[in-house]
Amino acid sequence: MLLARKLSSLVNKGLSDKAVGLFHHLHRSGNHITGYEISAAIRACTRLQLLKEGQQLQCMSWKQGSNMDMIVMTSLVDMYSKCAFVEGARRVFDEMPLPDVIATSSMISGLCRCNSAAAAIALFNDMPERDLGSWNSIISGLGQNSEGKTALAYFEKMRAEGIGADLVTMVSVLSVCADLAALANGRKIHCLVAKQGFELYLPVGNALVDMYSKCSCMDDARLCFDNMPWTNVVSWTSLIVGYGKYRAGLEAIIAFDQMESAGVAPNKITFLGILFLKSGVSELLMLASWALINHGYLQSRTLAEGGHGITFCHGDSQK
Repeated sequence: MLLARKLSSLVNKGLSDKAVGLFHHLHRSGNHITGYEISAAIRACTRLQLLKEGQQLQCMSWKQGSNMDMIVMTSLVDMYSKCAFVEGARRVFDEMPLPDVIATSSMISGLCRCNSAAAAIALFNDMPERDLGSWNSIISGLGQNSEGKTALAYFEKMRAEGIGADLVTMVSVLSVCADLAALANGRKIHCLVAKQGFELYLPVGNALVDMYSKCSCMDDARLCFDNMPWTNVVSWTSLIVGYGKYRAGLEAIIAFDQMESAGVAPNKITFLGILFLKSGVSELLMLASWALINHGYLQSRTLAEGGHGITFCHGDSQK
């Protein structure tokens, strides 16, 4: 148990690579490995998206007789789901004598990642009991599968059953409202956010700015942005892209300048939002082009009139 705790501690601290290295060292050294250590190592592989290593750990669990350990099996379902190997996740899940809520929620998320929304809905509806994690899995998963209206319906069902929302729920539902440009629903969610005190959280603030931007309510987007206790590149980019999309080119350029003055480094999406302003004002295009060239995102010889022929520099591929 002591070794398992040490491995889990490394994973929880974001040191999954060290956890994997420690596990390999323990195994090579002839230490007795139990299901607890294997489960912790699988969690590390999940964080690092190490599918092959995770499969090797499953083989090890078979050899050591811990393959039917519920902790190991749940870790495997989660690992395969997050590595988008839904067939592997489903095989392990179907071998479980009695899948618990955590394993089922992981399976639902995995199905949604692989665009199997119908199977995810069926699995969710068959659950004998559900917790908030289950609801978050189906709501966010449906949103990612362009099933926004269905996701909102499940959110309303969740509330009707008396399940309280958390930070993950709010961000997921606001993202759905943004994708659907469902302003009325978005405003209702905003009221819930304010009522439950989630406005001060960065992911929720970003989701609100994005939602109002995509609903063409730039005054509301700016108000939400200005009320955020702190911002990041996602916040600024949502605002800038929103301005650019709705022909507020000057405001987009001003926001871009304010972002740089605040010491926030723009990314490719920020620059593209500036470059493809719908205003068609040539001066703004020139300014945007200069910014791109100045930051090394664009080579000047590739910029043609109207933004065609754009080539990103090789150095930006990881940004």
